[in-house]
Amino acid sequence: MTFNQQEDLLIIPDVHGRVFWRKALEEKQYKHVIFLGDYVDPYPQEGISPKDAFQELVDIIDFARKNIGTTTMLLGNHDMHYMSDLFRQLAEGTRYSYNWQSELGPLFNENASLFQLAYEADFEDTHCLFTHAGVSSVWYESHKEKVGELTADNLNKLMDDNDGIQAISDVGYARGGWVKAGGILWADLDEVNCAPLIEDVYQIFGHTQHRNGPTINKTVACLDCRRAFLLSEVMELRDKAEE
Repeated sequence: MTFNQQEDLLIIPDVHGRVFWRKALEEKQYKHVIFLGDYVDPYPQEGISPKDAFQELVDIIDFARKNIGTTTMLLGNHDMHYMSDLFRQLAEGTRYSYNWQSELGPLFNENASLFQLAYEADFEDTHCLFTHAGVSSVWYESHKEKVGELTADNLNKLMDDNDGIQAISDVGYARGGWVKAGGILWADLDEVNCAPLIEDVYQIFGHTQHRNGPTINKTVACLDCRRAFLLSEVMELRDKAEE
């Protein structure tokens, strides 16, 4: 799909039970909306309860069902460890709630058709790849035989079997893991930004939380900063970073 400033894409990074997504949907003008994953497991210091986060996810799913075809919901590591027992065994994240597994597991799996791992779109002459945590070229090279060409479709197929789940369960050294670079649900910004460049694609993701605004440069945009962005806004900030 191709977007421009008249028919824009609204990007909503990590929600974690927050409500900023609601205001963005009301105030922004967009053609399509993409959530970058991590809907649940709120930060205790933010005063959001697991019940609050559960209800926000219920409402996001309701919005997506009412807007099929114009809404994309990506999965994050904080979602996948409720959706897949194998992923949880290999790469359970912090703040996983055993108390809420009985509610969240069925909610994710009963709505599995709404969720995916990756999305791609063009903005003018820029090809953009959206994932939750970004694609490190180090991780990609280690799983290239399984993934094939780096496309959203091929990344989404990693959900189809245990080998694919194991690949996306990689946790890199930067996040306390056992491999050089994490997978598309666990990669740290440094693992993506400091690895050799993946040619011909502009990566947009969340996962690495920022306190004072996003990281947007000529190769990546990491947007996990508790606010939504239009794709045109990201591209404008990227162009300024290149100057």
